[in-house]
Amino acid sequence: MSTTVERTTDVNNDPQAHDVLKEAHYGSYRFPAEFAGFTADFTATEGGKDGFTSISGTLEVSDPRTITVSGAEGDLAEFVKKEVGSMAGHRWGTPYEQGDGRWTLTIADESEHPLGRLITVHDDPFKSSYRVRDGRITQVNRSMGPISFTISMQSHTPANDGKQLPETFTVTFWDGRSGRLTRSDIYTDRYESVGGVTLPAERRVLSAEDDGITGREIRLSNWKLRS
Repeated sequence: MSTTVERTTDVNNDPQAHDVLKEAHYGSYRFPAEFAGFTADFTATEGGKDGFTSISGTLEVSDPRTITVSGAEGDLAEFVKKEVGSMAGHRWGTPYEQGDGRWTLTIADESEHPLGRLITVHDDPFKSSYRVRDGRITQVNRSMGPISFTISMQSHTPANDGKQLPETFTVTFWDGRSGRLTRSDIYTDRYESVGGVTLPAERRVLSAEDDGITGREIRLSNWKLRS
């Protein structure tokens, strides 16, 4: 069902900004239209100032918001659900017009910036902006309540169809009131081609906060596509 979005800004929508962001959207890998999810075994580990933890189990991903973990529970199991859900959820095919194509965009002519041109979203609920270079999103900025964060891409890797997937990136968090840096997460992702579909295979996250660094890693195996 289509949704009508009410514009809340007097800024004129810039077609060039949409062209740039749309190119990056469709240059990113998406699951096939008939994709129904997958199951996999997993192991997850965590190491930090409080010691080392390891769990294993199975998981099922049936749609972008439905991830079920079996055989393990607790904070690390919830971490598996959240992170695998993020890796898979961002790959589900959503037309550009149902995502950023709904909003009012403008583009700054900053092609010489190391991260590319700045695209500002004027009427989404997260005060978003993007930088795009060479047809790829290099940075995402959002605010959610009292928290602001920036996703900075370091490298991409090709999927089985030649389109791009994020491989290494950093997520940096600030307190929206004080502007204080509160956490930095460094991500490294790996993928596996299964039955012609590129699926999550591994995610490692290093989180730096005031009290030290925590490392978490998820590894998937024995994937099966759902029908």
